[in-house]
Amino acid sequence: MAEPNGIRILLIGPLPPASPGTAEIIGGARVLFAETARQLEQRGFDVDLINTARPRPNLPRRKILWHEFRTLARTLRGILRQGRRADLVFLNTSAHSIYSMLVGVSIIWLLCRALRRPLALRFFGGHLSQSYQRYGPARRRLMERTFLRSALVYVETRRLGADFGNPDNFRWLPNTREFPPARPGRDKMRRLLFMGQLRMEKGLAEALAACRALPADCHLQVFGPGMPNTDWTLFDGHPRATYGGVLDHGDVPRVLSEHDLLLFPSYMPSETYPGVIVEAFQSGVPVVATPIGGVPEIVEHEANGLLAEPRSAASLQAAIQRLIDDPDLYRRLCAGARRQGEFFRGSKHYDRVAEDLHKAAQERRRAGGRQASP
Repeated sequence: MAEPNGIRILLIGPLPPASPGTAEIIGGARVLFAETARQLEQRGFDVDLINTARPRPNLPRRKILWHEFRTLARTLRGILRQGRRADLVFLNTSAHSIYSMLVGVSIIWLLCRALRRPLALRFFGGHLSQSYQRYGPARRRLMERTFLRSALVYVETRRLGADFGNPDNFRWLPNTREFPPARPGRDKMRRLLFMGQLRMEKGLAEALAACRALPADCHLQVFGPGMPNTDWTLFDGHPRATYGGVLDHGDVPRVLSEHDLLLFPSYMPSETYPGVIVEAFQSGVPVVATPIGGVPEIVEHEANGLLAEPRSAASLQAAIQRLIDDPDLYRRLCAGARRQGEFFRGSKHYDRVAEDLHKAAQERRRAGGRQASP
C-alpha cells in the first residue's frame, strides 16, 4: 500500500453487485470501475464513492431512461454533499445514454465548476466519438464548451483521442485486467469459446454458423446472458456448440484457461478494447476477431490473433480452420497473446493516472481553491 498522498477523490461510476452469484449482469464498465477504485486506493488516494450502476439492460427503454434521470439526480446530490471535501471529482461513465452525455455530464461539469473542483472524466467504450459526429453544430458546441474542457478526459483507444485532435487534456487509458499468468504449453486448437452478452451484433450467429463444419473433436462453448434480440433457436441441434449459461466473473479465469481460442466476431462499431479479449490474452488464449472499432489496435493479425471479415461466417470458419491446420502458427499466436496480455496489466497505466490526478488536484490548490476538509 502506498503512503497517503493527502488527495481526496470523489469517484463516480458503476460498481459490481455486492453479493457474489447475483443474477445481475456485470458488464466490463463495472469491472473496470471497481479496478479503478482499488488501484487509486493502493496509490494512497482517499476515495469516496458514488455508485451509478444501472439495472439489467433488457428493461423497456422508458424505464431505463427514468432510471438514468434518477441516477443523475442521486449523483448531483452526492456531489453537493461530498464534493466540497474532495480535491477532485472523477466521473467514470459510458457515452451512449442521456445520463452520460449532454444532459448528465454537462450538468455535472457545471456543478463541479461552481464548487471549484476539477472534473476528470473517463468514457467507457467508443460512443463518445460517434455521438459527437452524429450531433449537429449546436450540440457539438455545448460539448466543447462544457465537459470536453474538463481537467482530464480519459478515452479507451488511441483512435478516440485522434478523433478529437488529441487535445492537451485528453489521455489514453486502455481497458486493463489483472488475470493470473497464462499457463504454458498450448500446442493445438480444439476448444473454442464465445463469451459475453449474447447480442446478435456481437456476431453470435456467425460464430455458431462457422463452427458447424469443424472437425468432430472441436467444440464451441458459449457463455453469457441472453439479450432481447438473442436468437436461441441457433443452438437447436447444433453439432459443435453448447450454451453454458451465465458465468460469475470470478469463474472467468478458470473458463479461459480451459479453452484454446476466443471468438470475437462483433460488428458493433462502438467496440473499443473488449475486456474479454484482454482477459483472453492474459490467459494466453489467442483470438479470432473482426477489425471493428478499436479491436485492430490490440489484435494484431498473425501476431496474437487472426482478423476475419465482419458478418462473414465463411471468413471466420477459414480463420479457425487455418489454426487447426497450422499448429506452428497457433503456438506463435499463443506466445503473442501472452505478451500482449502483460502489456495490459493495470499497474503502469494507473501509475500515469495517479500522476495526472495528483497534478490536477495540486493545481487547484495552488490556484487558490479551498483545501479539502479532513
